[in-house]
Amino acid sequence: MIALASKESGYTRDDQDDVEALSVAFVESLNRRRAERRINELNLELNRHVLQLESANKELEAFSYTVSHDLRAPIRHITGYVELLEKRDLSGLDEKSLHYLQVISEAAQRMGVLIDDLLSFSRMGRAEMTRSPVDMAALVREVVNELTADLPERDVAVEVAPLPVVTGDRAMLRQVLVNLIGNAVKFTQPRPQSRIQVGAVAETGETAFFVRDNGVGFDMRYQDKLFGLFQRLHSLEEFEGTGVGLANVQRIVHRHGGRVWAEGELEHGATFWFTLPRHEEV
Repeated sequence: MIALASKESGYTRDDQDDVEALSVAFVESLNRRRAERRINELNLELNRHVLQLESANKELEAFSYTVSHDLRAPIRHITGYVELLEKRDLSGLDEKSLHYLQVISEAAQRMGVLIDDLLSFSRMGRAEMTRSPVDMAALVREVVNELTADLPERDVAVEVAPLPVVTGDRAMLRQVLVNLIGNAVKFTQPRPQSRIQVGAVAETGETAFFVRDNGVGFDMRYQDKLFGLFQRLHSLEEFEGTGVGLANVQRIVHRHGGRVWAEGELEHGATFWFTLPRHEEV
């Protein structure tokens, strides 16, 4: 190779190439160090946010647990004294007064249910997970039999497709199915025949389970509210509930490394989905 000399500087082309290579290496090294510093800063910031979030979650769970327990005493007093009143001679009360007494009793009972659900939600965030093989088909049949045993007057048809065996916390996954299938039973009540389907679809890296019904459905504009704590899309007069069940479903599925979402249309049924990672299956 013939090196060309510069008449003005006395440098050869090889010298120029060496200088350019050193300049490029220096710039790359500088950029790499800057990127590493930025990554370290972002990691520190992320760790701070994670610690703050964990602290906030612990405080929220402790607050929920304490408040729920503190609320139990006055609720017991209300229900207890209402029961004592009902055992007395109420002939002196007019129809409106009797109605007031009934409203107080029903409201206290609803508050008791809400407290129980809130405690369940709080415990679910702290409970240790016990992973074991779970036969999802057998678990679904168990839940369906339990939920439909007390509905002899209703025509409820439940179709269960083949489901895989997965690894997870059986009690927690049972709670997911109780909430989803229970909601399907509840929201199909206005139909002459309740049709419910439970199945699974294998997807990339995960298995998606679904519970589909022909019930009243919901407006997709409000789908983001479905899994929020105390969020309800129907009034108590239409359907009972506290708005905690689906929040519990989301918490349990997230703890298993999965996702939850729903699809629906007003008066045309709904489908609720949750996933479990495929590597969790056995």
